[in-house]
Amino acid sequence: MNRFTRALRHLVPGMLMLSVAATGVLFAQARAQGPAWPGRPIKLMVGFPAGGASDLMARIVAERLGQALGQPVVVENRPGAAGTLAASLVAKAPADGYTLLLASPTAITLAPTTMAGRLPYDPVKDLAPVTMVNRYPLILIASPSLGVRTFPEFLKKARAEPGKINFGSFGANTSGGLATEMVKLMSKTDMQHVPYNGGAPAMQALLGGHIDLFFDTVVTALQNVKAGKVVALAVSGAKRTSLAPDLPTVAETLPGFEADSWTGLMVPAGTPPGVVARLQEEIAKMVASPDIKEKFTAMGAEGVGNSSADFSRYLAEETTRYARLIKEANLTLE
Repeated sequence: MNRFTRALRHLVPGMLMLSVAATGVLFAQARAQGPAWPGRPIKLMVGFPAGGASDLMARIVAERLGQALGQPVVVENRPGAAGTLAASLVAKAPADGYTLLLASPTAITLAPTTMAGRLPYDPVKDLAPVTMVNRYPLILIASPSLGVRTFPEFLKKARAEPGKINFGSFGANTSGGLATEMVKLMSKTDMQHVPYNGGAPAMQALLGGHIDLFFDTVVTALQNVKAGKVVALAVSGAKRTSLAPDLPTVAETLPGFEADSWTGLMVPAGTPPGVVARLQEEIAKMVASPDIKEKFTAMGAEGVGNSSADFSRYLAEETTRYARLIKEANLTLE
């Protein structure tokens, strides 16, 4: 046996041991990282019924996310308890990136105050913000049978007939309901609240003559305004909407009034940071694309797609603002 053969006999076992060790490290890393995400369909939970603005937003988001992620994103409507049922289900779901929530103010920034002590989840501890998808104003619409054509005319009638006007909402403790409570407070009027289980049922109630008015999303409100079925009175935002530039804001009559709404994406707390980052990245791309911008504009909405940190700060600030408003106004929202 020559010198080279003897060296090779000693070298080969060591090389084999190094190879086995390296393979073990790679296998351990692969197990730690888990399977590639997403590897199966994803659920997008919505807290309101099909046919409303939230459902429409969800289907736009689901279609584009599905294309970007290479897996179907299935919208699942779970209406109930003003959107908090869906939020509760997502909060309790596995933090694996396969259950998402299309969130709204009702379940995230209003509920901590309006359902204090009764909320089955903590929006801060149990849910993680991904990004705000868009924000939009609401439009106060009335039944033609109410006999008013403008917001000042409505206030005059409400003051002359205290307690006789019924206003609807997307549900108890929702942003639309709170907006009307703000109108009551700032105008010193008295009206009766009739909550429904989403925007679509509230609209049917308005068209059927069961309620007199309610704050609806721009897209569904204007569809019925153009059809002559309802009367638009005012916009809830700080500025007029480009879709109805002649429609005044509530603030033009009641200075300081502002009640925009928003749609955001959230996941169970503990969802891997890489998954959260990927979702935020895809939503940011989505809202920047010309076709989605056009769809949002047609709905009176403005795309956002901000960072998770910025969205988190916004939620904290809005929660504090709503809590202060409800306390100062002495509102009791059941």
